[in-house]
Amino acid sequence: MVEVHKVSGAAFDGNVYLVLDEKPILVDAGMMAGPTLKNIKKFIDPAKIELIVLTHCHHDHSGAAPALKEATGARLMLSEKEVGCIGDELASVAYLFGQQAPEYKVDETLKEGMVLDIGEWKLEVMETPGHSTGSLCLYERTEKVLFSGDTVFPDGNIGRTDMFGGSTDELVRSIQRLTELDVKVMYPGHMDITSQNVNRQIQMSLRFAKSI
Repeated sequence: MVEVHKVSGAAFDGNVYLVLDEKPILVDAGMMAGPTLKNIKKFIDPAKIELIVLTHCHHDHSGAAPALKEATGARLMLSEKEVGCIGDELASVAYLFGQQAPEYKVDETLKEGMVLDIGEWKLEVMETPGHSTGSLCLYERTEKVLFSGDTVFPDGNIGRTDMFGGSTDELVRSIQRLTELDVKVMYPGHMDITSQNVNRQIQMSLRFAKSI
């Protein structure tokens, strides 16, 4: 049975998820590696993590990526559309947190239609631009699990579109795609994990996005 644990521990961090399958992975990296590694060690030796998958390049999701990559030896993955944003204070919005955007190497780029086979789960990569140019969601079709990044959040909330690479029109189209999925559990980039009528919550997000 696959386990998912939220392991981020620093204030203002995006959610970091440890997915324990045959190939353990992290979804996102947060800003501070120390608290996250401390939480990871409650469940697994960090050296056993094989992949770090970033939903997008924003600093609150990627700032700790180089330190976590070094600590785990994991391969790092990011949208092919955002590799050029690495190290850029504006594109990574690191300036919002008063920090410098770190440089790091991506081992493999992600694009629409790829499937990350981590064992029991097969995570389908969906390009969902709007919050950023290369925002991604990951969908596990059998278990109806969605890692939604900053595209949609619980209770009809949505990712901001007023930063570098943002587009409300693109976000509406991306959320429309998510309404076509059957989602039982959503692991968002911020706020709480939810399993309460998730399809309806995504429909609420779509209505909100269209109203902007």
